[in-house]
This record gives sequence, structure tokens and C-alpha cells, in this order.
Amino acid sequence: MRNFNTRFRLRDTDRQIRLVYTWFLLIMLAGFIFTFVWAHSMTDLSPKGIAQHYRGSDANFGEPMSFGQLAETTHFHLFTMPVVFLIMVHVLYLTMASTTTKVVTTWISFLGVTLDLVSPWLITYVSPVYVLTMLAGDIMMTLGFLVMFVIPMREMWFNKQPFIHREPHD
Repeated sequence: MRNFNTRFRLRDTDRQIRLVYTWFLLIMLAGFIFTFVWAHSMTDLSPKGIAQHYRGSDANFGEPMSFGQLAETTHFHLFTMPVVFLIMVHVLYLTMASTTTKVVTTWISFLGVTLDLVSPWLITYVSPVYVLTMLAGDIMMTLGFLVMFVIPMREMWFNKQPFIHREPHD
């Protein structure tokens, strides 16, 4: 897979550009943490809690998630999740990480997104066993996100050697 731009690298940018990318990554981290906390509060992040969230439960008088609720959630996530991960992948591709790291992270992330999008439907209408599909997708997205967060931050703020040697300006 060929990089879309081999000349621009995060570690060669000026401080203002790095601050913009850093704020973006930090806001994405906050969003990711908020999502984790929200999901934990709704489901305890347990297979049983996730199944009850989508399929309902006699224990908490919960109704199964309706077709309309699933469709609304899926509609929103179909537009947002791929865009967020596309931007995160873009930032990763601006680093000096190996091509293998970039490609594997891209595939793991987007496979995780796909599993996360289809699993509520499978849990609700097929079987609660598809909770494992959702958890697998969430783990993949989390691992991908962490790689896409840590590598750019490390390159922007902790790698001192620039990729391109530049002459000092007045």
C-alpha cells in the first residue's frame, strides 16, 4: 500500500500544526473514553449485560430494542464511525510507522467497526451469542485506536530527530 503523501510527516511540522493534530487526537481520546464509560454504565460491558441491552430482560422489565431504535443507532454510526476512523488512519499514515503497522492497524480498525455495526442486529434478531462478535469488534477498534493515538503523539512530541533536515530560518 503506497502512502498518499510521502513528503508531509507529522514530526516535520511546526508546533502549531502539531498542536492542531494533538488537540484532535486528545478530543478523540476523550470521546473514546466517554463511549467506554457510557457503554459500561448501560451494559457493565459483560456479555449478559450487552445481550439484555439489545434483547431485553425480564429482570429489569426491559423491552428488546425495536427495529426503529436499531435503525436510528445504525444510521448515525454508519456515517460517523467510518469517518472518525478514516481521519485517525490518515493521521497514522502521516507518521514514520512501518507500512505493515499502518496496513494491519487499518484493517483491524475497520473490521472492528464493521463487526460493531452488524452485531446489534445479530444479537437482537439472531442470537445473544453474537455479543462475542460485538466484543471482538470493540477490542479491535480499541487496539486500532490506541495505535493511531500513541504513534502520532510519540512522533510529534517525543522524537527529536526530524525526517527532513531543514535549514534554520531567521
